[in-house]
Amino acid sequence: MILLLILLIPLFTSLFLLVFRNAATVRTIALASTILNLVLTLTLTFSVQTASFTVSWSNAIGFNFSLAYDGISLLMILLTNLLFPFIILAGFKTGQKRAEVLYALIMLTQSALLGVFMAQNAVLFYIFWELSLIPLYFILLLWGGEGRRNITLKFFIYTLAGSLLLLFGLIYLYQLTPGGHSTDFSALSQLNIPGSTQIWLFWILFVAFAIKMPMFPFHTWQPSTYTMASTQGVMILAGIMTKMGIYGALRFIFPVVPLGVLYWQNTVIVLSLIGVIYASVIAFRQTNLKRLVAFSSMAHISLMVATMFVLNYYSLQGLLFQVISHGVTIVALFYMVYLTEEKTGTLELSFLGGLKLKAPNMAILLLIVVLGSIALPLTAGFVGEFLMIAGLFQQSAWFAVAGGLTMILGAVYMLYAYQRVMLGDQNPAFASITDIGVKDYIVLLPLIAIILVLGVYPQPVFNLVEISVSSMQSMLHSSSAYLPIVN
Repeated sequence: MILLLILLIPLFTSLFLLVFRNAATVRTIALASTILNLVLTLTLTFSVQTASFTVSWSNAIGFNFSLAYDGISLLMILLTNLLFPFIILAGFKTGQKRAEVLYALIMLTQSALLGVFMAQNAVLFYIFWELSLIPLYFILLLWGGEGRRNITLKFFIYTLAGSLLLLFGLIYLYQLTPGGHSTDFSALSQLNIPGSTQIWLFWILFVAFAIKMPMFPFHTWQPSTYTMASTQGVMILAGIMTKMGIYGALRFIFPVVPLGVLYWQNTVIVLSLIGVIYASVIAFRQTNLKRLVAFSSMAHISLMVATMFVLNYYSLQGLLFQVISHGVTIVALFYMVYLTEEKTGTLELSFLGGLKLKAPNMAILLLIVVLGSIALPLTAGFVGEFLMIAGLFQQSAWFAVAGGLTMILGAVYMLYAYQRVMLGDQNPAFASITDIGVKDYIVLLPLIAIILVLGVYPQPVFNLVEISVSSMQSMLHSSSAYLPIVN
C-alpha cells in the first residue's frame, strides 16, 4: 500500500489545490506534500521488505493496475521525490500568476512521473507516460518565456509522434503474447521474438525514449524549450523527465528486444558520442547562460545514453549513479541561472561580469556546483563519469576518448561561463545587487551537500542498484548467444 500512497499523495494534493484556490498557501501545501512523499520514499528505500499493489482492471484484455519496484525503479522514485521539494521551493521567491493552478499542475506531473516508475504493466506505463506530458505542456505554455507557444507546440509534436510509435509497438507486442494476451512486463519479456523482427521493432519502441532523453538527432526541441521554460518547468524537464527516457529504455526495450539492442548497439553509441561532442561545442558558442546550461545537460545525457548501450558492469553502475548525480547537479545549476537573472535582469554573458564583488557567497556556491558538473574528484559527477568512461573503454578505447571529451570540453565551457558571470570587471548597472538570501541557501545547500557526500561516499547508491545491474547483465549476456540469428 505504501507505493499506492506515494502515487496518490501528489495526485490528491493537485486536486485539493484546484478546489482550495488560496494563492497565499498553495506553495506551503505543495511543499508539505512533497516532503511527506520524500519521507515515505526514504522509508521504502531503507525497508527490507518489498512492496507491490495489483488490481485486475480487465481480465478480457489482460490489463492489471500493477505497481511494484526494484533497484532501478526505486532509484528513479527516490530521485523524483528528492527533487520535487526543491522544485517547489524554487517558486517561493516569485509571485506567479494563478499559483494554485501552477502548483496543481506540478503536483500532477509528480504523480504521473511516479506512476511511470512504478508501473509493471505496459498499458499502465503508457498511460502515465502520456499523462506526464499534459500538465507539463500547460506549465510550459502558460508560464514559459518568449516564443513559448511555438516552442511548446514543437515539444508537444515531437513527444506525441514518439508516443504514437510506442503505442504501435505496444499493440504489436500485445498481439504476440500467448493465450488471452497480456500487457504485463513479465509477459512481454518472455516473448521469443525473431531476431529479424527485433531489428526493426527496436527503433519503433526506442524513438519515444530517445526524444525524451533527448538523444542526437532527436534533440532539436530541447535547447529552445529549456531556454524558454520557467525555472520550475526546466527543473522538471532536465532533472527528471530526461531520466524517464533512460528508465523507459532500460525497463521496456532491453528485456523485450535484447537482440535489437545488441544489433544496434554500436550505432546508438556512435550517435550518442556525436551528441556529446556536438552539444559541447555548441555550448561553448552560446551567449545566453541558460541556453549554455541546456546544451551542457544534453552533452551529459548523451554520454549516459552511450554508456547505457555498452552493457558491461562499470557502464551500468556508472549510468545509474549518474542518474542521481546529474539530476541533483542540473537542478542546482538552473536555480543558479534563475538567481543570476533575478539579480541582474539578463542572462547574456556579454552583459554579465564581476558579480562576486557584490555576491561572494553566490560565487562560492556556483563554483562548487560548476565543479560538480565538470566531474571534479570528490564530487558525485566524478564517480559517475569515471565509471561510465571505464565502461566505454572496455568496449572501445576510441569510445572512451570521445566520451572523455565530456569532461574536458565541459570544463572549458562551464569555467568560461563562470568567468564571464562572476569574475572580471563589474557592470555598473549591478552596483546595487545583494548576495543570496536565506531561501536560496535552503535550496542550494542540501543540493550541494548531496553532490559532495555522494562524491566521497557513493556506496549507498551502488547498494540500491547492485541486484538490478546483475540481473540486467545476465539477461543481455544470455541474449548475446543468439546474435548469429540477428546477423
